[in-house]
Amino acid sequence: MAVMPQEPADQPLFTALAAHGVSAMPPATAARDGESRALTRALFNGAVRSLPLAVVPCADEAAIRTVLRLATDHGTSVAVCAGGHDLSGRSFNPENLVLDLGSLNNTHVDPACDEVTLGGGALTRDLLAALPEDRVTATGTVLTVGMTGATLGGGYGRLTPGFGLSADCLVRARVVLADGSVVVASEAEDADLLWALRGGGTGFGVVTAMTMALHTLPRVLSAMILYPLSEAGSLLLAAQDLIDRHPDALSLFTGFMTAPTGDVMLFVAPMWWGDGPAGERVVDDLTRRPGAFVLETGWRPYRATFSEESEKAWPKGRYYHLPTRTVRRIDGHVAEILVAGARGMTSPNSAIVLHDFHGVPTRIASGATAFPLREDHFVVEIIAAWDDPTAELAADGLRHRAWADDLSGALASVSIPGGYVNLLPPDEAERVRLFYGPSADRLRATKRRVDPHDLFRSAIGRLPAAR
Repeated sequence: MAVMPQEPADQPLFTALAAHGVSAMPPATAARDGESRALTRALFNGAVRSLPLAVVPCADEAAIRTVLRLATDHGTSVAVCAGGHDLSGRSFNPENLVLDLGSLNNTHVDPACDEVTLGGGALTRDLLAALPEDRVTATGTVLTVGMTGATLGGGYGRLTPGFGLSADCLVRARVVLADGSVVVASEAEDADLLWALRGGGTGFGVVTAMTMALHTLPRVLSAMILYPLSEAGSLLLAAQDLIDRHPDALSLFTGFMTAPTGDVMLFVAPMWWGDGPAGERVVDDLTRRPGAFVLETGWRPYRATFSEESEKAWPKGRYYHLPTRTVRRIDGHVAEILVAGARGMTSPNSAIVLHDFHGVPTRIASGATAFPLREDHFVVEIIAAWDDPTAELAADGLRHRAWADDLSGALASVSIPGGYVNLLPPDEAERVRLFYGPSADRLRATKRRVDPHDLFRSAIGRLPAAR
């Protein structure tokens, strides 16, 4: 187990880690010895400047318990990296030890219970590879996203309208708490902790394994269709109408990106799992609209809708800035703001992405899980992305950030208070509080019980002090 500290390795904590078989080495030594991969894997966004005290790869619960005990003894806070896809790099506080769970990526399917158990470091890719072709659970939209982090914050995805958030599919979790004890959070064994893990963020312990419910779904009808900006306003309104008419059988992953032609275009990616002929009519109608350019369409297993090649458009190490807003509906005003934002996009690598929430998860009671927002809505990701690191603090980098911030500001007046905690940066703690609302007190009480000394300091879902 290797640890890569930001500071020299003669500090008392690193001396203690080394005495327990955890070798501490400066970054230059780590790079020379091939150990820098842990730091590289743990940080997605090249624009994040902060480095943690150290990144510690942990291969099992024994290693995790050792590091937690020594961190506690030396008054050092801890955060956990599962997939390393957090664009804000919220674990990378200079005071944190970061536990890298990347090697805990095992998965096991129990067909008798229709459940899948996956390690705390498993990615969406690992989960899909293990599932039978006709079984699904709620995942995100990117193969390299860690399932644990996505689930603990909520977990939007293409199947959300039919099967709920990833958090809604969570059955139980194995958690190493701050005192080193190992507990199972389930409805039978610690219902409060399970409630908190279903969307309450990442500050309750180290999830080393979690079990998710599986659903039978042999095939989905999916497509990817591009439209010129001249048609985008009417298409966005049509998308809202389709969702209203088919809330449980259809998801519409939608947004704006730069096409291979160099033009900014609207993309609409429907996914249908309801009645076959009805779905085909929906997709056929979308492909026949003016200006439609159809990249793909057809029935296929859910896992076949993911593409390693398309995800190369979002490489690790690129510079990203991602403000978000949450809107209830796409009406004429919202559509106008989004299209204007797309027209003003400053980088061909940037994008606007809308995650739709409707159908099955809206019928879960607001207080049934820590994730309280159970009304129809869209999460709008405004993704400024650029490659030149010299532009980070120069005029060009500021220009890309300003585009995203201006669009976020334009949407603010029509947005729901709060925001999706998996995407809110550390300086937006007030929006975290607004999001959780009545759930906040119960989350704080659970945090005090399982982590009374606030060992775990990830900012994902972290609530400000009670007023």
